[in-house]
Amino acid sequence: MLLTISMMAICLSFSLFMLDEVYLLKMSFLHLDYQMCLDWLGMSFIFLVLLISSQVMIYSSYYMEGEIFMGRFMYMLLGFILSMILLIISSDGLSLMLGWDGLGITSYLLIMFYSNYMSSSSSMVTVLSNRVGDVLILWSLGLMFYSKSWDYMYLSYFSLSIMLFFIVCSFTKSAQLPFSAWLPAAMAAPTPVSSLVHSSTLVTAGIYLMIRLSPSFEGSGCLLLILAGAMTSFFSGLAAFGENDLKRVIALSTLSQLGVMMFSLGLGLTLFCYFHLFAHALFKALLFMCSGVVIHSLGVQDMRRMGGVSSMLPFTSHIILVSSLSLMGFPFLSGFFSKDLIIESSEELSMLIPSGLMLISCLLTSVYSSRIALVCLCSYNYNLTCLYSDEEGDYLGPLFTLYWGAVMGGYFFYWGFLGDMSPILGGFAKIMLLSLVGLGVMLPYFIKLRSFNLMHCLSNMFFLPFITGYISLIPLRAGELLLYDGDHGWVEEMGPSMIYNNSLWGSSLFSFLSSSPYKVLILGSLLPLLLI
Repeated sequence: MLLTISMMAICLSFSLFMLDEVYLLKMSFLHLDYQMCLDWLGMSFIFLVLLISSQVMIYSSYYMEGEIFMGRFMYMLLGFILSMILLIISSDGLSLMLGWDGLGITSYLLIMFYSNYMSSSSSMVTVLSNRVGDVLILWSLGLMFYSKSWDYMYLSYFSLSIMLFFIVCSFTKSAQLPFSAWLPAAMAAPTPVSSLVHSSTLVTAGIYLMIRLSPSFEGSGCLLLILAGAMTSFFSGLAAFGENDLKRVIALSTLSQLGVMMFSLGLGLTLFCYFHLFAHALFKALLFMCSGVVIHSLGVQDMRRMGGVSSMLPFTSHIILVSSLSLMGFPFLSGFFSKDLIIESSEELSMLIPSGLMLISCLLTSVYSSRIALVCLCSYNYNLTCLYSDEEGDYLGPLFTLYWGAVMGGYFFYWGFLGDMSPILGGFAKIMLLSLVGLGVMLPYFIKLRSFNLMHCLSNMFFLPFITGYISLIPLRAGELLLYDGDHGWVEEMGPSMIYNNSLWGSSLFSFLSSSPYKVLILGSLLPLLLI
């Protein structure tokens, strides 16, 4: 059913694109207006979300086979997808909050599905990091109330401070620096959840929000987005180079590509950003599914213990190789069409430091992608046996479907929505990018990190989780101090407790006076005071 709706969505998207029309629908519920926006951008993104979601749900029947709470898992997955669709079609603050908070709640439940210590702590880190953005959205909506409109698509006409709140909010959802610690921690979720979260739903929500707000800075660009995107891409590339956990390496590659998208938004290349988001979702969902097959079959997740996957799982290993090449930007795959457009356009704009960081990030992407192929596929571990080597599970259909998306998705998007608007550049820039890809493929064969301290620093993301954890303790301690010394301290003593104690004293005095044998004398002496 999801696949059928996705086909209807892409047909509607092409129709709206050709007609150049946008439809705004408004509904009223409990005296509140709910506004939806239907355009080619939203419909094509709904197609992408539903296409990947349908394949993930089929894949989940293989990966989650034997789970006691399989039905609960599917219902939470459907709630997660519905929240993303609500966010996509939102056009005002109320509809935005429904989708945004729905994503936060359902992602929290999905990450802690296994109900162990790691899942619980990872889900808590994720939800607390995203709650920072939720608070900023609420502040923004409160400020927008004075403008008598909650239509955030015209945010640039309201206030610069509201725009800044929305930018930081998108940073929390898309895990830009310094909010990057929660993204690798979310790997505690089941692999089907990771493939959905890291491709087209949770992490792309912040990017999609910025795409909707892009008319505010499309002409002049935004330096904050440029610097945050370039630093995030470079930082995550270095961290992935020293990581040995297969799923965390792929998660850090997602973080790197999110930095590329944010960088392109800062340059005002909104359509290129959406193009890369579209292509990245297809091959990243496929890469996560293949990693789940490898982990499920071999029973290990550490790449240092893997090897010989090409002989045990030939079809899966071939798809891993193609997905990794698409991630690198290998010619004529999906990543080649979208990623090269962004980097080459940034070089034309003569931004030396951010463009240099993006080129280094492109090199690092090739390094850790080829490292996955080298460690997992080419080397051999004689102590490792494959538990499921027949490759006849239900996962073959989803892998085959998304495989063609990773190979041809970029070309079809380029042909359907870009056309002659932005031809692929050539010359020296193209040769340099292809040379970086080739150099990155060869580097893992010659460079071996032997320093334990360096590897420990890289694998821990330069201790970013610990730093952000200690920084977050400051407002938590301040809140605890305000609670115990404020609400439970002098505020309580000078307020409710004082009123309560005085009321007890007054009631006991009145009771004594009313029961005293001298009450007539006492009341008679107080009568002149009352008359005054």
